[in-house]
Amino acid sequence: MEWLNKQSEKTIEITHAQLATELGSSRVVVSRLLKELEQKGAVALHRGKIELK
Repeated sequence: MEWLNKQSEKTIEITHAQLATELGSSRVVVSRLLKELEQKGAVALHRGKIELK
């Protein structure tokens, strides 16, 4: 989240699978965590995009 907060653009184009690969994790884990962030209002998830709120 800290890295996203420093970006000038509030939307990044990346899939859950791509993000998981970058983080050395699995897509399932990344998707679960992103869903939690979405429920807390921190991000909005779109197909192939993550928007910081």
